Amino acid sequence: MASTQRANEPETTSRTRTRLLEPLYESLLLKIAVVGVFLIAVGAILSEGVWAAIVAVWGIGLLLTGLGFYGFIWWRRN
Repeated sequence: MASTQRANEPETTSRTRTRLLEPLYESLLLKIAVVGVFLIAVGAILSEGVWAAIVAVWGIGLLLTGLGFYGFIWWRRN
């Protein structure tokens, strides 16, 4: 029986991944930022026309809003 855990054990890796993604699961503002990233990607895939620009601008707006307000709330709490 080992007295320490190894970094590549599945249980340790799973807990690390959960801790890294935990703020995303709990924060609406980070979810909004992720939707913004998704919309930017959709705009890049469309890459032509007015709708590509509209979707990309909405994505940038959501990304900046989500990250900006999340950072502001984090700053005020600390």
